[in-house]
This record gives sequence, C-alpha cells and structure tokens, in this order.
Amino acid sequence: MPDEIRVEGFVPRPDQRSVLCHPARFKIMNCGRRWGKTITESNWLSEGAINHGGENWWLSPIYTQAKAVFRDKISAAKRGGADAIFSDVSISELRIAYKSGGVEHFKSADNPDTLRGSGLKRVVLDEAARMRREVWEEVIRPAVSDTHGSVLFGSTPKGKNWFYELWTRGQDPLQTEFKSWKFPSSDNPLIRPEDLQHARESLPADVYAQEYLAEFLDNSAGVFRNIAACVGSEPAGPIKGVDYVAGLDLARLTDFTVLTILDPVGRQVFLDRFNLLDWAVQKSRIIAAVNRYGARLLLDSTGIGDPIFDDLRRAGLAVTGYKFTNESKGQLIEALMLAFEKQEIKILNDPTQRNELDIYEYTMNRSGTVSYSAPEGYHDDCVIALALAWWILRHLAEPRIRSLA
Repeated sequence: MPDEIRVEGFVPRPDQRSVLCHPARFKIMNCGRRWGKTITESNWLSEGAINHGGENWWLSPIYTQAKAVFRDKISAAKRGGADAIFSDVSISELRIAYKSGGVEHFKSADNPDTLRGSGLKRVVLDEAARMRREVWEEVIRPAVSDTHGSVLFGSTPKGKNWFYELWTRGQDPLQTEFKSWKFPSSDNPLIRPEDLQHARESLPADVYAQEYLAEFLDNSAGVFRNIAACVGSEPAGPIKGVDYVAGLDLARLTDFTVLTILDPVGRQVFLDRFNLLDWAVQKSRIIAAVNRYGARLLLDSTGIGDPIFDDLRRAGLAVTGYKFTNESKGQLIEALMLAFEKQEIKILNDPTQRNELDIYEYTMNRSGTVSYSAPEGYHDDCVIALALAWWILRHLAEPRIRSLA
C-alpha cells in the first residue's frame, strides 16, 4: 500500500500508521475516546478514493454524525488547500468526487435497506459497535465482494456484541484477511494525564473502562446494574404516619406521563403510566394519587412542566420542581445508578419499567461529559419518574444535599 495521502494535513502517529499501512483487508480498531480514530479512518478512505478510484463509503450510525464528518472534512481540506484535488462536492448528497476518478459518499446506517448496492472499493464503519449486525453482514460484506474491497471498522466498544466478535477474529493470526487493534485513550500523547484522571474520578467505573480504556465489558457498560436483584416490591396502599415521596415525568408529544411513589425505605409502592389524556384529566389523576399517599412530589419542571407545576401547587400539593440540564440530569441518573448498584431500592415488577431501565444508555460527548437517555425511538418516562422519586427521598434522608436542582 502506498503512503497515505494527507488530504487533511494529517501526520499519523506510529500507532495510526500501523493501521493505515497494514495489508489486512478488514481492519478493526477498538479505540478509547479521543484516541484519533475519526481522522485515521478519514485519511484511509481518502487515500483509497484518490489512489484507487471507485466508490467509497463512510457510514455513521445516524445521519447527523455522517454530515458532521463530511463538513469537517471539507473545511479541513479548504484550510490546507487540498480541495484542489476535488472535482465536485455535493452538500445535499454528502458526496466528494476527486479528479483522479474516485468518489466518497457519507451515509447513515440507521436504515440498512437504503444502503443496498455493490461495487464498493473501501468502506469505513465509524462507531461500528453502535450499528446493527446486518449492516456489516447483509449490506457491506456483499457490497465489497465483487471488487475485493476493504473495510475499516472503528469504534469504542459497546459490550460484547458483533463488533467484539469481529475484533476477536482480527486477533487470530490464522485469519489473515482480518487484523484488529486495541487503542486506549492514553495512547494519544495530546491528552493530558490530568484529564484522564479527572475522567476516571468523575465517571462511573464501567463507563470509564469502556470509553477510555476500550474494554469489552460483559454487561455492555449498561447504565443500571442489579435491576433483577432490585425487583421485589409490591403495590401497597398508604399507611398512616408514613412519609411517602413521588416523582412525576410529564408527557411530551408521544411520551407518557408517569407517576412513581416510594415509601421511606425506598420501596416502590405505586406506578401509574398514561398518555393521550387532556391535561385536566391528567391533573385530576395525579392530584388524587399524590393526596392519597400524602406524598411530597418532585417533577420535571423544564419547559411544559412550569405551568403544570404552578397548577399542582395551587391544588395544594407539596410539590418541588427540578430543572433539567445535562449536568442536573446526570446527577439525577447517577444517584439512581448508585441506588441499584448498592441495592438500596426495591421496584415493582413492571415489564415496561424494567425494559426502560435495561435499555437506558449513555453517550459520551466530544467535551468528555456524559449524556443519559433512552435509545432513539424509545421512552424513558418510567426511568425519569423513578429517578425523581429517589432523588427527593435521598434529599429528605440526607440533609447535606442542599438543593434539588
């Protein structure tokens, strides 16, 4: 393989060069955050398009990610004068054509049926562990067969899924078409040790191991652990003299309104979930349940929650609002994570709630911070209501917590 074409002014480190210049047809990079995965992949794809021509694809899990990489590449090329080797750039199609005849297309992998094609020379699967298995096995693998094309997989791990299986194949010296590497974040000399230490101290241990050490974890570094061990509470009516707490997540568009009530020792005794109801009906239902238990209520008062908060306060409820930012939501979710970790909470055996807890996930932002949410297209209303109820319970039990938001 010829030396890489530095379309973006990229001078590879020795570890990046080891990937770029390796003769394996299928290369698998298991990388910690900020190692330099994206620029390595982009350089490899450009070298193929320029020196070998043909159709070359970049795949990201979702369209917005592919669009961001495309725009970054165009901007970097213009700054370095490398856009002189472009013959055409299509912003709408996320397409770069080179004067040498090669083409790069930037696409998303969220709908594999739209990716049907053949005759690909090179393909990058960026954040491959976040893609479905069928993208590789049913779409890309056949598409590089007639050209004997090459594929570069790059990702931080996500448990031991199909990306892990592919990575283990690359560790087998007898499977010469495959080669895999593990690159922790610390391999990047531009990352300061104190930044890594801060991440280690501020992130959950599993998150740090997966995102920075590039470790394949059996539990997929799920947000909530010990869920099954924490199931065991039963629905129960109010007991006189017992102080209950409640968490309320309000419906937004297609979401659900969820009300959760806990007793003083963290047992979930009530769960109500509904949608497509007028606010007057919802309000009546919420007020009746909270009054029945005499519970203190914490609700998400962000956005539409503000006027509803006022309505519930005027109705006489002991209600407090919780304003959601990325930071305050992180604190809320991490408090609930710790409750499950220590098995301090007992929840009802509700299948919808358990499923939301099981699939709840985190995303590492470019800044190194963590965002928590349900996977795209799924709900997290039960999770948020439970987290709000747990937060107010711990606030009442631990006076050192001075603020609810």
